[in-house]
Amino acid sequence: MAPKKPVRGMAQLKKELDEGTIRKLYLLYGSERYLIRQYKELLLSRVTNPGDTMNFASYQGASADIRTILSDLSTMPFLAEHRVVLVEDSGFFTKSVDELTDSLPDLPDTAILIFVEPDVEKSTGLTKAVDKRGRLFKLFDQAEGAFCFDVPDEATLRSWITGRLAETGKKVEAKVPERLLAAVGQDMSTLDSELEKLISYTLEKDAIRVADVEAISVTIAEDKVFDMVDAISAKNKEKTLLLYNDLLELREPVMKILYLISRQYQILAQVAQMQTDGTPRENMAKIAGFLPFLVKKYQSLAASYTKAQLLSACDACLAADQAIKTGLLSDRNALERLILDLLSPEAKS
Repeated sequence: MAPKKPVRGMAQLKKELDEGTIRKLYLLYGSERYLIRQYKELLLSRVTNPGDTMNFASYQGASADIRTILSDLSTMPFLAEHRVVLVEDSGFFTKSVDELTDSLPDLPDTAILIFVEPDVEKSTGLTKAVDKRGRLFKLFDQAEGAFCFDVPDEATLRSWITGRLAETGKKVEAKVPERLLAAVGQDMSTLDSELEKLISYTLEKDAIRVADVEAISVTIAEDKVFDMVDAISAKNKEKTLLLYNDLLELREPVMKILYLISRQYQILAQVAQMQTDGTPRENMAKIAGFLPFLVKKYQSLAASYTKAQLLSACDACLAADQAIKTGLLSDRNALERLILDLLSPEAKS
């Protein structure tokens, strides 16, 4: 059996562009839209001239007509080395497009065709925009023009964050990348936005510390889970499921969502008990382990549950975790069953 061909990605494309290697066919695909967008712009900067509309055409979605694309590519460039066609979200890589596939091997050397086909985000998760079994993908792959951009692993993301922060010339605490990932998650667009905020916030400081991350970062996953628990208390199924889908689109791991739901109910149960015990408000955050400015928020939400409901919810979270660890249910099935159980009218009794 022939060895499996390695997947080409960000590193290979960057190396080629740095070396000045230009291909006729490019396909940028995968689940990490931030990286695809960044490298699309980098690629275009290398193969087009600013403001040159004579030798550049772009098409998106339904406007991507195969015959028009082929006509553009076969036209000689005007006072330029290449004629470039960019096609985004065409859907061509999940269906049969023989006319296009049969014509591409005969493209003139002056033509450059760039396809940008990120995975499609739906409520059920990511749907692949590229079928690697199709003739069109195999053509791009054989031409070494297919580049995959999937979500980097945590180590790679930490390295990327460290590199971004190193550009500031400031000392950076070792735990900053880890804390930022914990607060924001692995979505690179969100991480990029939070990094810009962090850099601006520390502009007048001599170092970037974990405390700075905690001061400015919006803990998106925790906020959405808090809102989810609030929606569950109101038995608002539509809002609960919308927030759950948002978390999936942020690519939050199922086990992390389960952990955050469990943590929220544990905090609420503690807050409810502390209110009964007459614990001073200023001590609640320290005891339950959350930021002090959230005390009123937790008190308000705890008031929408009875103590019995909070303890029952904590038990349900524990049962879901055990069902996963014992193999009784998959992580996603256990989580979704938990959410539906918490939404049921019986859970309000």
